[in-house]
Amino acid sequence: MIYGSVCSGIEAATVAWGAGHGGLGWEAAWFAEIEKYPSAVLAHHYPDVENRGDFMRIKDDIKPGTIDILVGGTPCQSFSVAGLRGGLADDRGNLAL
Repeated sequence: MIYGSVCSGIEAATVAWGAGHGGLGWEAAWFAEIEKYPSAVLAHHYPDVENRGDFMRIKDDIKPGTIDILVGGTPCQSFSVAGLRGGLADDRGNLAL
């Protein structure tokens, strides 16, 4: 299976689904992450997988049949007790919609 990942973070899906660590052997076609630290982690661990950046801007780049699955976890900072808890009033919280 080939997948694309949005709001990739440090890429839990690839750890679970990828070839290493007892994964499923699925392959990431691309990531979409904008935060500096997670993007650096992705570049270090997955140098051959393109990070397309802002997932709100890649819709027209995703061609039918190029991925089997789209995976993503919208940012949790606006809902987390460790964050400011702005909920849907926070722009990051609205990404869930």
